[in-house]
Formats: sequence, structure tokens, C-alpha cells
Amino acid sequence: MPAAQPPIYGIDVITDAVGSSINPSSDRIVAVGLSLSTGTELFDGPERDLLSLLDQRIEALPTGVVATYNGSLLDLPMIDRRARQRGLDIGLRLRADRRAAPDSPLTDLDHAVCGSWGPHEHLDLRRVYDEGRQKKRGRFDPEMLMPVADELTDRDPCRDATLARRLSERRWNRAKKYVDRMPVPAGSARRHLFQNNPAYRADEMAATGTDDSARFQRRASDI
Repeated sequence: MPAAQPPIYGIDVITDAVGSSINPSSDRIVAVGLSLSTGTELFDGPERDLLSLLDQRIEALPTGVVATYNGSLLDLPMIDRRARQRGLDIGLRLRADRRAAPDSPLTDLDHAVCGSWGPHEHLDLRRVYDEGRQKKRGRFDPEMLMPVADELTDRDPCRDATLARRLSERRWNRAKKYVDRMPVPAGSARRHLFQNNPAYRADEMAATGTDDSARFQRRASDI
């Protein structure tokens, strides 16, 4: 019997960078969208506060997969860099992944990363679609010709996080082989994410309603 699909949480990061290049040393994260099956959540406000709240929220969610689009070259290393600069110890763990092309918009990143966040593994949806655009047996997979990169341009983190989650769910049978595999920390029990995964239970903190209308907006306090 095939393993049940785990809960998937979409994430998208917005910075205050101007232009196509982002300098993690000086450009800040100004908003993060988090998409759950029950709705979306927006984290904004002072950078240190929003990253701390986001980390607490992700750590509290049932074990699943954090889905991004190009997160291996942008979202994850940017969050890691800015959290370190702000003196935050968050549950995001990264390692270098030399298999991917170094075409990151981050000015000081020369390689892609693999990652996990708390109990969750990471999926970079871009890898799935990049493979689908390659010719196989003389033809393209028509379902993989969606202009995903062109859609992720309106600086709406909740919309883009939802798009990453929905597309990951839609293509899960293909996407699951691209989930990052991180080493298990010493002393931790080795458990595969897709085995014995409990049924997803909606978290009380999540919004209610449809994905199109629901938004749980969690703001960091102003300072």
C-alpha cells in the first residue's frame, strides 16, 4: 500500500531588495507567507520578531514537508543568514548541495542547499519542474509546462506559498523523490517521514475557510 502523502506547508519569502539581486548582509526579510491546507498565514513586522514567530509556528506543526519554489537557492539560505545576523537560533538546518546549478539571486551564495526545519523535511519544487521541462522519449510532459516562475512575481507571499503547496500536492508522486535528505542528528531515532505518518489534524492556530479566502495574519509587534 502506498504511503500516505504527508502534510505540505508552502513558504515564500519577500525581501526589501531592489532589483534581481539580493545581498543577505544588508537586505532584510520583510514578510513570509505560510500556506497550510486550512488557510494562509502572513508574518511581517520587525525582522527578528517575524523570524522568531515563524520558527515557533513551524516547529509546532505536525511533521510534514516545507515546500518552496527555488528555496534551495533563495528562501532557505536567506532565512538562515538573516536569522544568524539577528542572533536567532532557529530550527532550520542546511548543508551544501553541489548538484544544483549556482544561479541564486543571493549575491554571496555559490551553491544550492538542502535543508530541514524542525521536524519537517524540505522540497524545492523548482527541481521537479526543471526535470519535467527536459525532453524524454522525444516529447515534453505537458503537465510540467506551467509557467511557474512567471507566476511567482507579484510579491504576494501568501499567494506564492499557496501555489508552492498546491503544486507540490498535485505532483507529489513525482515530487517526493526530490525531498531533501538530511543526516539524522546523533542520538535521534531514525524515522522515515513517509512511514507511519499520522493523519493530518488541522491545527487550532490555523485559519478556517477555503484557501482562496482564509488568511490568518500573525504580525510581530511594532518597535
